[in-house]
Amino acid sequence: MPHVDILFNQLQKRKTEPAQIKTAIDNFEKCIVDVRNEFDGIINEAKRICTQPQGNERRRRNNSSHDHRVAALEVCDNIVNSANDRFQFKDHLVAASLFFLEHFGEY
Repeated sequence: MPHVDILFNQLQKRKTEPAQIKTAIDNFEKCIVDVRNEFDGIINEAKRICTQPQGNERRRRNNSSHDHRVAALEVCDNIVNSANDRFQFKDHLVAASLFFLEHFGEY
């Protein structure tokens, strides 16, 4: 998934705080879920903007709005699942901050 790869590459910075990483991953997953939940509105807006040509043209079988919705929801689910698989061990990052020498005085 390219979206998850982009997030993964952004998180590879050397000076990134573990709490920022956890927040970035959680925000990414929340944004994808929000987009997934708004698909009905997006599809209705697309229908309003794009009208199909009228006439004797043969309609494609898979051109229904239900098929588009199912495909869009599947894409979002795949992105969230890919992110969860790749970042399933993110909770240890907060504990890793205990070993930062510059933060030792704070503990």
